Amino acid sequence: MGARNVQEFYSKISLVYFIAATTVLMALAFFLLGTALREMWQITKGADAASTALSSISLLIIGFAVIETAKFIAEEEVLRSRELRSTRESRRSITKFITIIVIAASLEALVMVFQATREGIEFAIYPAALFLAATISLVSLGVYQWLSSRIGDHHDQD
Repeated sequence: MGARNVQEFYSKISLVYFIAATTVLMALAFFLLGTALREMWQITKGADAASTALSSISLLIIGFAVIETAKFIAEEEVLRSRELRSTRESRRSITKFITIIVIAASLEALVMVFQATREGIEFAIYPAALFLAATISLVSLGVYQWLSSRIGDHHDQD
């Protein structure tokens, strides 16, 4: 088996894995959606409306992040099925992935702030830390973009 055959074999195996992984991630996201809907139904049976709604929102946000991650993997690894060819393309992919994480973390932190206002100020530490982490991630992404564009523009012209 030559090097080319081994490379083709591993490409096919990784493609099967990526397809299976995106399918499972999407199924889990829909499971989270179903769980959120089931929780909302509990309100009609006398559950605490605000707490149940916030819990459902958390599930939907996590589902959003999971489905966006599955979509990202499908677009980058299954549909394109090739190596990144330029620094500009690499920046775009990293930006897209980090943006998904920052949005999901920020939304989750926001929901947790609302929960903390209902439960007590001592519960606000974790949401504040999550907001801080999301902000640091966003600033780091901006620094990465700025630095890589300065370097990448010179290499892309070659």
